[in-house]
Amino acid sequence: MKMTIGLQLYTVRSEIGLGYDEILKRVAEIGYKCVEMTYDPNNGEEVGKLLAKYSLFATGAHVGIGEIENNFETVLKFIKDIGAKAITVPGIDGIDTEEKTIATAKRLEAAAQKIIAAGYEAGFHNHTAEFAKKYGDRTVMDIFREEAPSLKFQIDVGWAFAAGADVNAELNKIGADRLASTIHIKDVDDNKTPTEIGSGNVCWPCVIETANKLGVKYGIVEQDTCINYPPFESVKVSCDYLKTIND
Repeated sequence: MKMTIGLQLYTVRSEIGLGYDEILKRVAEIGYKCVEMTYDPNNGEEVGKLLAKYSLFATGAHVGIGEIENNFETVLKFIKDIGAKAITVPGIDGIDTEEKTIATAKRLEAAAQKIIAAGYEAGFHNHTAEFAKKYGDRTVMDIFREEAPSLKFQIDVGWAFAAGADVNAELNKIGADRLASTIHIKDVDDNKTPTEIGSGNVCWPCVIETANKLGVKYGIVEQDTCINYPPFESVKVSCDYLKTIND
């Protein structure tokens, strides 16, 4: 099954002065079919209309756990306004010890149950620490998976790879039932710095094949910093490469 390729708009955040109309127009012209939003509750209605204008859709949004815990009605309005189906926590503190990590997992579980009860997919997006830190035989990711059973995982491939993880093995270990509907497509160079997809060290044909096999629907390109090209040129390089392997 062919994965639908989208863009996390955090990648082009430096271009926000162009306005959402111009940004989404360019995203569509490059060839992306969908976007993942950063949390911007003041502009949800505008974004929802513009997504329809440019034949795009939102897979979901990254929303901090504090907003989910304390401002959930506002979060839900934003998600409804953009027409998304998933709410993903983009990272979390509280993993300095095993005890703290377990407590953080319980916090994520409570947030996930709230999200699911509202009718949405509840996800967590990793960075390097969740794969690099271990307590006993378990990584932080293992603890989250075991202690937050309602949570799904949006694996950021680049950060997992930078942490030394075998990405394909991790995807298979998490399994189809616990993987989110999205995966973050991020490449990293020899310095573990994000770079355009296909120009780093991740074996993308391998990852795409595994993710497709496990039922991941959407591949979301995210590049934290665009060093080699301006942001829109950078995301075009990534999109053009993915067109050659995602078949």
